[in-house]
Amino acid sequence: MSDRQIHSSEERRQINRTVTKPAISRRWPAFLLSVILLFGIFSINRSATLAADFDDDGWMSFEDVKASSYCVLDGSTGQVIFEKNAEARRSNASTTKILTALTLVDDAQYNPSRMLKVSERAITLSDPNSARIKGLKAGDEISTLECLAALLIASANDIARVIAENYGGAYGAIDPAKKNDPVASEKLFVEKMNRRAKEIGLENTHFTNPAGFDEADKSHYTTARDLAYIALGAMKNPQIAHIVGIQRYRLSPTGDHRDAFWAPMSNSNGLVVYGADLLDSKYFRRYTGVKTGTTPQAGKCLVGSGETYDGKMIICVALNLTLPAGHANNAWLARALPVRALMEEGAKRLGCPAVDRGVNLLAPHASTLPTEPREDPPASAGAQEPAHSEDQPPGTSAQQGNVPAKTGTPGTGVVAAVRALPIVLQIFLAVGILAVIYLAIRLIAFMRRWERPRPKSPSAYGSGNMNRGRNADSDRRRSAENRHRAPETSSARELYGRSEAPYRRPSRPPGRLLPPERPRDSNDLRRR
Repeated sequence: MSDRQIHSSEERRQINRTVTKPAISRRWPAFLLSVILLFGIFSINRSATLAADFDDDGWMSFEDVKASSYCVLDGSTGQVIFEKNAEARRSNASTTKILTALTLVDDAQYNPSRMLKVSERAITLSDPNSARIKGLKAGDEISTLECLAALLIASANDIARVIAENYGGAYGAIDPAKKNDPVASEKLFVEKMNRRAKEIGLENTHFTNPAGFDEADKSHYTTARDLAYIALGAMKNPQIAHIVGIQRYRLSPTGDHRDAFWAPMSNSNGLVVYGADLLDSKYFRRYTGVKTGTTPQAGKCLVGSGETYDGKMIICVALNLTLPAGHANNAWLARALPVRALMEEGAKRLGCPAVDRGVNLLAPHASTLPTEPREDPPASAGAQEPAHSEDQPPGTSAQQGNVPAKTGTPGTGVVAAVRALPIVLQIFLAVGILAVIYLAIRLIAFMRRWERPRPKSPSAYGSGNMNRGRNADSDRRRSAENRHRAPETSSARELYGRSEAPYRRPSRPPGRLLPPERPRDSNDLRRR
């Protein structure tokens, strides 16, 4: 078998492997990089969407708020400012506790100092992640006022049961008939809650438990408008209005709980936690409440309230909110931003005055401690005071006052949108850009290889007998070339500096240079 036959066989096998090899296995790096590129494009589109949810000042606009239903109410007159699907019945999660608190303080036997007994049923919750007071045990006793605080600040579901069981009339603190039945007592309290809703004039509210748990038959429901009126009635009570505005609290040591911080709690209402200064409200002097709620049926809910600069109270109820994706890792802030936008729009439509806060949160407050007079008089009576003192930062004057909080608008465009992305998406976006560059380089290299002349495939020379004819012709051609070569002499070696004379073109061509035509039968090759 000749060298040409071996080479042709290897080429043929290589071609067969190339043809039969799956395309995805040959181009898997390109396929992987294409997937990364598509993810990077999706990230860019997502960042553009996130940027569209905020106006030039960096705050969510009213038009971009997404919620199943909401209602904005003028608390001073009880008139609805604007609403969306406000009459649709929906689950409302822990915002139920607003009516639980209102029913408690309106109860004829309400006593803030009354000690309430904790039952085993109250602390037995099916969901391990349910909001509760950790460390609470059966048999503990807590005052009514502190239970009210834990209900509204910590949104404790176990405390909601404790209040309902003890103020229902058949268990614990109030049980004149000595029934000692916490289940029946809770049902009695829930009946009081529904009667209180009817007294307010609510026709689309029906609760089955004091905590706001979902019911499989969706029999626990209210509407955005009804819940707004419930919040309005609760905020008229000074005790409730004060508690819902507290950021942090801790239950007092009692009984077996001697640690001062055995039950710390934080308010989950982002409006109260961050405040009107940090949220840069133009219309509200302060945010005053009220309550958050989250369940699978209800989604993310928030009932907010605030006091405007002209002394009006505005209440906003938003049920099943779609949180801004850029703040998904901070549920408190993500819930507060859309409600802030709704409340700002409500105050604007109500005609409340807008005030440019201009608050510099980093400016130190003036010291209120008494200062001792100097013992040494100044060096000269006519000497000028220095440009700044210890009480006044350098570069400012007494007439200048506070430095404005904002010196410009936040960055916009693609760069700002990319910076607003989470770090993981930024990494994937960078990898996607690198993938584009890599694919471009591979494409250029492929085009260059395509432009090079390709060797003929083995099929161009025929099959077995044709190969033998081609090899015989090559042997004759080489022998003819050797006959025309000059003999090797010492003079040629001296002249050309190598062992053989240079090739001389023959006077006649040594035969056909192209492959011969296919013979008509196999005997023709043996006769040549």
